[in-house]
Amino acid sequence: MDTDSFDLAQNYFEVFGLSVHGQPDSSGLREKYMALQRRYHPDKFVSADDAQRRKAVQIASFVNQAHQTLSDPLKCAEYCLHLQGVEADTETDAKMDPLFLMEQMEWRETLEDIDNDDPKVFETLAGLRTEIAEKISDLAGQTASHLESKNTVLARDSIRKWQFLAKLHAEADSLEARLDDLSG
Repeated sequence: MDTDSFDLAQNYFEVFGLSVHGQPDSSGLREKYMALQRRYHPDKFVSADDAQRRKAVQIASFVNQAHQTLSDPLKCAEYCLHLQGVEADTETDAKMDPLFLMEQMEWRETLEDIDNDDPKVFETLAGLRTEIAEKISDLAGQTASHLESKNTVLARDSIRKWQFLAKLHAEADSLEARLDDLSG
């Protein structure tokens, strides 16, 4: 086994032999991931010299990170934006479309107002989760279109909205799990 041929400077799409264009096919990505893991897993380099063993660990880590990123639609979109030279800057940039912020605040209030004593609590929560998921789907489509046309300003805006909604959706999922625990 030889680790010298693996280039740690390549982008995540190149690792899997893919062209840079949005969300890759999950089954094809998984297949290529498994092949790379079989080839470069550190256990295959137990009898190699120290440098080869260290590089095998680096490669395995790099391949894992690449797979995790490309397997998650939001992370993949963020990475595609990064490859176009732009970062989403979620922590440092507070500018956001006011209409979107109002919509998000309404969803957040709905989430906070959900009462576990309400007999329709799961129905209400499911409706909210569906509404958020549909908005995320719309944003994912917009993001893909903006990334493809290299409109990084609009792609960044869509990704930032998507990030907000992904967090809100995760909070709704957590609430549903807690309510399930309480009712079960």
